[in-house]
Amino acid sequence: MKNYWQYLIGFLMVLLIYGIHMLPVSDSMLNENNTKLSHVFLASQIRYHQEFAPFARRPLTSLLVEGSSGIFGVTLGESFVLVNLLLLWISGILIFTLSLRLKASKGQAMFNLVAYYLSFSILFAFFPPVFSYDEPLQYCLILLSILALIKENWKYYVPLFLMATIARESTVFLWPGLVVIFAGLSLKSKNLWSATVKKKLFLLFLPLPLYGIYLGIFIWATGIWKETSELVANRLGCYFQNFGTFASSVETLVSFFLVLGPGLYFLYMSIKPKTYTILEKKYILAFLLALVINTPIVMTATLAREARLFALPLFFIWPLAGQLFGKELRLLLMPSLYLDGLKNWRCSLAVLALWLISYLIAFRLYVPSFPSQDNFFNEYLFVLLLIMSLHFVLKNFLKKNNKALL
Repeated sequence: MKNYWQYLIGFLMVLLIYGIHMLPVSDSMLNENNTKLSHVFLASQIRYHQEFAPFARRPLTSLLVEGSSGIFGVTLGESFVLVNLLLLWISGILIFTLSLRLKASKGQAMFNLVAYYLSFSILFAFFPPVFSYDEPLQYCLILLSILALIKENWKYYVPLFLMATIARESTVFLWPGLVVIFAGLSLKSKNLWSATVKKKLFLLFLPLPLYGIYLGIFIWATGIWKETSELVANRLGCYFQNFGTFASSVETLVSFFLVLGPGLYFLYMSIKPKTYTILEKKYILAFLLALVINTPIVMTATLAREARLFALPLFFIWPLAGQLFGKELRLLLMPSLYLDGLKNWRCSLAVLALWLISYLIAFRLYVPSFPSQDNFFNEYLFVLLLIMSLHFVLKNFLKKNNKALL
């Protein structure tokens, strides 16, 4: 059984996610504020994704849901839930597998799996306005692509990354990060520009023109060129919806923080005392590249309140979270440090002040687009701010008292 804990823990975490979405107080895509599955709404979303031009070019999830519905004789709503929860479970197992491949211990890999499921965009995947649809399939295909890349298994990488891009075209924003990973792999070759390396670089690039060909054929076959061009022309209007008012600006920035804030904070706090391995440096650089590419696009050309859109760069951090942040997170699990720190009145006052500020931000400043009583976004934000502020105070207490974190 000891070699199968990841499957059980992943299953339990997916059940937790489903349970949160089906609570009577929740208003998610799955239950629409009741405890019964929302068959009509989910069926309408599937039809909408098949007919609306921006979504129609991403047919894989809809085909999978409809196919499963026909094969197993269940409703579209039931099929949507079963398919996406299964894909979320598989993606968590892939996080665990990739973590081990990146030299994590089994304990670190298990932490990465749990941290993945507790990430905002995963835990609240089907709440408005997150509205996940194609993401679970995209996530599985991206993780399989990264696994194929680091194994240099090109016959799998090319179709997997192509399918990930068809599932959601935003996958291409990860490509520069994959180049960084590939560059690290190519260092094994004495001649960086040998014929072998050039061939591998061509295969690394190949899914992008193949997707262009697919997209051209799909638009021509379906006759949605007009709708597609109109959508592209109207994309920049999203910037004004994201930053047009003070409330929308706050929601945009908080959506970014909810998804990327923990990773960025602990990455920053771990930089100075941590000597990263070459492998870790590659993935951090890949993360930062994806962050620089993806974030401005999300904030200017999409609705940033759909917080899941910010999550793409995390594919380079999720499988390394335990390795990168384990030492920092252990600080929060040291009772003796709490006792020593809170005996200091300045330290105690700083904690209380930061927690008050956290409360004001989470429950007064931040107002989600959808009623807060129907989701747990404010509470999640408050917990994140509590953890970070407590860590910040304890970290500085250690520095000022010249104590080392063992």
